[in-house]
Amino acid sequence: MDVREDLPKISVETEQDWRRLQRNISTAFLDRLDLELESQGVSQDRESFLPHINQFLETLFAITRPNLRINGRTTEEPYDDEEMEPFDEALDRHIWSLSDQRLKWDREIGSRRRTRPTEVEAMIQGVYTQHRGIDMDIDANQESCLSDLDGSQLDPAMEETFVNAVTMSAQLSQSISMQYERANRFTAVSTEVKALKP
Repeated sequence: MDVREDLPKISVETEQDWRRLQRNISTAFLDRLDLELESQGVSQDRESFLPHINQFLETLFAITRPNLRINGRTTEEPYDDEEMEPFDEALDRHIWSLSDQRLKWDREIGSRRRTRPTEVEAMIQGVYTQHRGIDMDIDANQESCLSDLDGSQLDPAMEETFVNAVTMSAQLSQSISMQYERANRFTAVSTEVKALKP
């Protein structure tokens, strides 16, 4: 394992940040050169020092390049912006339109949740009122039909059948209660018989 791998690298976010750092360092070196030349009184020799300063800066930046990490990628191999996937503007517009559509549907669902129950309640109430009105009309029509009938219009055979049905229904209700009592007595007796020891 190489010892140099353990040393931390200089991390910057983008290539533009690295270029800005290079410009700031170059400006600081040139300002320092101007300050030193003025203090020694030889500011006219600046042009003779510039090629040496530029060569020093180029060497400095070449040495720092392997120890640099741009956006998480090492720069030991040349950094190429073309390797990065280009920004897809159509995809971005599509994503934003889907997001807007989702917000629209969320708003629509929210408004329906507030208004739909009252609409359903009003609709059910209207249907109930309509059915009740129809039932009242049917009852009124039946009463008017029955009031139109008098005793002479009824067929004697039909009247006799109706009277027999009414009397049989009374007997049937009596026999049902009697049968129910008998069934209860039977279950009570059967449990007593089963409880007896042989």
